[in-house]
Amino acid sequence: MMTDMEKKDINNRNTDNAIYFNFSYAALKLLGKNLYSNAANAISELVANGLDAKAKNVYVYIDMSDKEHSIIEIIDDGMGMDYEDLARKYVWIGRNKRNDADLLEDDKKNVMGRKGIGKLAALYLSNNYFILTKKDSANKVNQWQINLSKYDDSDFPKLDRINKQIVIENNDIWGKMQHGTAIVLNNVDLRRNGAKRIEALKRVFADFYLIDELASSIYVSVKTDKKQKTNFEKVEKFVAFENLFAMYDNTNSEQYKKMRKSIAFSWASKYPHIANKERETIIFNKKDFNYKGKKKFKTENGEMIEKEYELVGWIGVHATIDSKNAIDEKFIRNDIYKPNRLRVYVRNKLAVADFFEMHPSTQAMSNYVEGDITFNILDDDDLPDIATSSRQDFLDDERVELLISILDPIINSLFKVRNEIGQKIRNENIEYENYIKEQEENKRKKEEEARQKAEEQARKAEREKNEAEEKQRKAEEEKKLANSRAEKLSVNLGSEKKRNHFLVNSLDDDQINFAKRLHMIRINTSTIAKIVKNNVNKLNRGKFKEKDAWELLKKISYLSARMQAVLEYSAMAKFNTKEEFIEDNLFDFIEEYCENVLAQDEDIEIQILREDRKDFIIRFIPQDIAVILDNVVSNSIKYNATILKIILNNDEDFCTIDFIDNGDGLNPNIEDTSELFEFGKGYTYTGTGVGLYHIKNIVEEELKGTVDIKSEQTKGFTLHVRFKKI
Repeated sequence: MMTDMEKKDINNRNTDNAIYFNFSYAALKLLGKNLYSNAANAISELVANGLDAKAKNVYVYIDMSDKEHSIIEIIDDGMGMDYEDLARKYVWIGRNKRNDADLLEDDKKNVMGRKGIGKLAALYLSNNYFILTKKDSANKVNQWQINLSKYDDSDFPKLDRINKQIVIENNDIWGKMQHGTAIVLNNVDLRRNGAKRIEALKRVFADFYLIDELASSIYVSVKTDKKQKTNFEKVEKFVAFENLFAMYDNTNSEQYKKMRKSIAFSWASKYPHIANKERETIIFNKKDFNYKGKKKFKTENGEMIEKEYELVGWIGVHATIDSKNAIDEKFIRNDIYKPNRLRVYVRNKLAVADFFEMHPSTQAMSNYVEGDITFNILDDDDLPDIATSSRQDFLDDERVELLISILDPIINSLFKVRNEIGQKIRNENIEYENYIKEQEENKRKKEEEARQKAEEQARKAEREKNEAEEKQRKAEEEKKLANSRAEKLSVNLGSEKKRNHFLVNSLDDDQINFAKRLHMIRINTSTIAKIVKNNVNKLNRGKFKEKDAWELLKKISYLSARMQAVLEYSAMAKFNTKEEFIEDNLFDFIEEYCENVLAQDEDIEIQILREDRKDFIIRFIPQDIAVILDNVVSNSIKYNATILKIILNNDEDFCTIDFIDNGDGLNPNIEDTSELFEFGKGYTYTGTGVGLYHIKNIVEEELKGTVDIKSEQTKGFTLHVRFKKI
């Protein structure tokens, strides 16, 4: 502590135009920069100074249109200060305002500050600021400036009187006040304060004080653009009371009345009858808990003194802390502002921003708790200043231990009811899911019984059909036998005529169908013969070029693939194989071809996946579709695939076919996948590079679709075919 002689020595330096601080520049700088963690807290401390000066209104103006050189004005209509007040009070760091002789006892109880360091909040924000103050009349203004940039560490800074009138941004408000103080800070660096932090500023101010208990009003205006008009908004408490499920409240303001009577936990269930069910909210009776009494406490000199204590406030537990599910639009939770905190106040000023940070709870529901409580015994004038304690000393203080003993039963009761309603809803979900499973099982049993009955009926019908066919077969054999006997009797018929008649009648149905299936092969071989003949003629005339050779290979390769396809499916075809085009369901053809032809290959498993069973009727050449499928399967096997999925999808505008295998994937040397569709571009030792060329040619030229390769995957291969519906 500074001695009376040292105080007198500093006071002797004062002049009419200069008032010296009782701390060196180094001490002021250290205190000013280390007391506060952010600009909002520092501004809140300066507002508290105005409230301690009995201001009815405090205005906070922030112009951050130039963030690095922001302007802050804090204007109050409090008592104001004259020269004596500045010299005896303002510049004395560490002065306890509650010991002022001119303060009434009731006023002392409401003074927020105790250590006399709140004014240093200005130094956290700026090294150069102005104090405008008036005590007697609106026109008698004392103007002072402190500029710390011109001092050495060992110097004692001072307030310098400014005689030239200082015009502030909000002179219209300041000019009308008969008394009060204006703190004007220039060149405040607010670059670390983004849009969210500024948006949350009013909420931070509202939490810094017990707004509902103050006899004063606080107004805030923030400008982020010079063109903005100054608009002061009253600071009000933002509490999402309608989002609370349960509450303890012993305030005179009856905050519990702001809650909803019931809440639907819509996010807790996917079943409407559970999600929309209203759950009655819970209000705890304050008589159920001990919240006040008398206790002996130890003073700084070790004496025991009996003091009354009382916890006043409200504590609630939220139904949800997820902003998207919040029932009350006031519930806003982001990186800057967190509403779900248990705030502890002393003399209407925030003492602990979140009690759970000082006294952590193992309960998961601690994140759901919010409340405003006052426990003034924490800052009693007769007891040690708890604000100067370390975290551990704070927790070990007997007053904090007393506070914990009062809070724990209340908070645990809130945890209990919130956990119970959560478990109740979970049980309802489980019960309903079990009911659904039971209904599905009953349905499955009925369907199984119906299936078995249908199968039995089908077997019976099959037996009857087989019996009828056997009966018909015997009748036909008897008829043939009779015809044979009749032929033997026709000995007078000519031998040539008899031979022709014999050949025609000897062709059974299988032979006739086989002749039809050879039709397509004859067409393709005839086409190959014509192509060869034309190119031989070109060669003889000396006009056969490399381009002609490539075209010849393309056509012969394509026709060869078509003939191979005919040989694959013709024996099983039910359609007229003599016709090149058919108009039918393309997806059904693909599925049947895979199941009856390609499935015979044991090197790969083919899986057909259809999004639905809608028909995709299109005019197509079966040989072409077979060529596509054969080439895809061949390529997948070459790349060591064991599974090939063929996904058939039919939506409103397009039909798509995706071929996806689990093989080695594309060669990493391939930079442009479009090259794979060029004739003769092979990337395997056994490949000729014609398969994908034929696929692209058939899809784009014959079927008017598109085909591409999905190249982003590192394993496996995907070919995507797409048709636009006509």
